[in-house]
Amino acid sequence: MIKYVRNEMDNYRLYNVVRHLVTFLENLTNWYIRLNRSRMKGETSVDDQKTAVTILFDVLMSATQLMAPITPFISEHLF
Repeated sequence: MIKYVRNEMDNYRLYNVVRHLVTFLENLTNWYIRLNRSRMKGETSVDDQKTAVTILFDVLMSATQLMAPITPFISEHLF
C-alpha cells in the first residue's frame, strides 16, 4: 500500500490515493479488528495481546503518515 500511495502521489493522482486509503481503513476496521478482538482484549495471553496491539499501532501510524498530505489536520490530531 505504501508503494502504491507514493507512486500515485508522485504522479499527482490524488483521487486514486483517497479511494485506496478509504478502502484500506474500511478493511482494517471490518476484518482485522473484528477478527482479533479477543486477542486485543487479552483473552488469549498477554504476549498475544501486546503483539496484536503493536501491529495495529504500526499499521495506524503508517496510514496516518500516508494521509498527512491529503488530510493534514486530521492526521496531526491522530498523530
